[in-house]
Amino acid sequence: MTRLVAILSNPPTTSGARTRARVESAREVLGFRTVEIANLFGHPTYRTGGISEVGKDASDWLIARRDLADTLLGADGIVLAYGCQEPSGDARVHYRNQLDWLESVLNDLDVPRWMIDGRPRHPSRWHRHTFAQHPELAFAEALPLVLNRVS
Repeated sequence: MTRLVAILSNPPTTSGARTRARVESAREVLGFRTVEIANLFGHPTYRTGGISEVGKDASDWLIARRDLADTLLGADGIVLAYGCQEPSGDARVHYRNQLDWLESVLNDLDVPRWMIDGRPRHPSRWHRHTFAQHPELAFAEALPLVLNRVS
């Protein structure tokens, strides 16, 4: 397996180093050579909740589809890691439409997908989850136990 794509919510306003490190851990666990990050929404926010403010316009979500679709082409595997919390207000409608569109694209691609225990938890939450599920294990040992393939 060559190329893994991790689908996150949107770009960070920080370096994103911790998130990239966690995504790299998933790449190692799953045995891929490379990993790329794609985002559901293209505008950076400090927290996912910020999408509620900047994601009110449907056109911004549609623009993000181009980059997301381009990144997904040629993917050999996908980690869904865009988070479990939906934005509020108008952005919630666009977010849900984006997820419906993504599901359609992923079904057409027919490549394996993974999530953390069946949920698209953001990589910033992976350590917390692995500790809660396997407190006796280090993160690197627990990640393979919770990073599960989904249909």
